[in-house]
Amino acid sequence: MLASGSVGALSTVFTLLACLSFVSGLAAGPSRLSDSSPATARIALTKRGRRGWLASRLTDDDGVADLANLKNAVSAASAKYRFGAARIYSQTGHVLPGFSLGSFQSWSKLALATDHASIKKRQQATLINYIDGAFWGGKIEIGTPPQCFDVVFDTGSSDAWVPGEGVTGYTTFNVSASSTAKATGRNFAIRYGDGSTVEGPVFQDTITVAGLTAKLAWFSAINTMAIRFPESPVDGIVGMGLEALSNIGEPPFFQSLVEQGVVAQNVFSFTLGDGDEGELYLGGSDSSKYSGEIVTSPVIDQGFWMVQGGALVDGKQISQNANMIIDTGTTLVVAPLAEADKLFAQVPTAEVFGTGGAYNFYSYDCAAAFTVQLEIGGVIYAIPEKYFNMGLTEPGSTRCVAGIAGADIGLDAWIIGGVFLQSVMSVFDATAMTVGFASLA
Repeated sequence: MLASGSVGALSTVFTLLACLSFVSGLAAGPSRLSDSSPATARIALTKRGRRGWLASRLTDDDGVADLANLKNAVSAASAKYRFGAARIYSQTGHVLPGFSLGSFQSWSKLALATDHASIKKRQQATLINYIDGAFWGGKIEIGTPPQCFDVVFDTGSSDAWVPGEGVTGYTTFNVSASSTAKATGRNFAIRYGDGSTVEGPVFQDTITVAGLTAKLAWFSAINTMAIRFPESPVDGIVGMGLEALSNIGEPPFFQSLVEQGVVAQNVFSFTLGDGDEGELYLGGSDSSKYSGEIVTSPVIDQGFWMVQGGALVDGKQISQNANMIIDTGTTLVVAPLAEADKLFAQVPTAEVFGTGGAYNFYSYDCAAAFTVQLEIGGVIYAIPEKYFNMGLTEPGSTRCVAGIAGADIGLDAWIIGGVFLQSVMSVFDATAMTVGFASLA
């Protein structure tokens, strides 16, 4: 079993308060025991969606699945992984399974243009939803004095970014107000499935999460954003992926904490759960959140948190030895199209519901009794119905939309998102290079 945060290290537990208290100088809770003592920290995560903190943006107020946003979610995930794989190839020369060098050529054109072009500010820019659907957000502080942002902690990416000058409707980073900000003269860009880009200058500054501070951490203050998925309740992203995936090309935030001796272990863990029950634990794993053992699997490729696993329906093996990327920044489980079709062929009431050529969604009789399971590390985990069911196909319908979609994302891999991750604790160990899972307490 992996060591938990309660064993072998000084541990300070933080309940993350609203950042207003930090900015205004009000009491903000305990600080770490000393600047030289590695620590752990709990960060409360809240499930957020476009209609409020606890609402899923993939299901409307009538309990009907929002097919348009489901399609956007798959499109965003596909672009995220195509361009992530291109970045890994550019950094390491390594070709991920199923990756096309055509995607690398597209990414290279974008990167070249961004590196040499001036970044134009758009005064009416709106935050793009880099993730999708309902996601789990927490708070960070950047700069001196601290400026507070609501962000998503995303294991499917490795860069940190928040809105910068020229962005309206969101909290923005004011570089001139931070005495510790350092301009790097570099630019950052991400391209999305609709062809739009997110761009901005790269800075170094202090980034603090629940009292744990990384000095001269790398991030971008975005000043060009595409308009998509308005009403997002978060400001930006903190990538929890590995350095080879970074578009900035520098150590991600958590790696900076490790290198500066701030955290007790090169380990972090997520428990997503329902509503306000989520938690990100930095520096170990929270023993109060799980029961039994944490069963680990080796990371099998560079860049992504990718392990091998399989899928079953009612205990019948559908897929095995499949590449599975563990992604806290994606709501759905996305399987390769052929494997998703094979899986739902084992569900008697299932049929295709909405297709985009490169992807399928599936509906089933809401009263049907079946269980989809994932096998990882030799352990079989059932996906609970309350997470698997994305809502009705239409008002008054007796058919529900499944939380597993089929799509060809440019890689030979499954994306394992919140539909599964809500039901387990997930543990990411960047020293042992493993991902582990445990049953929730």
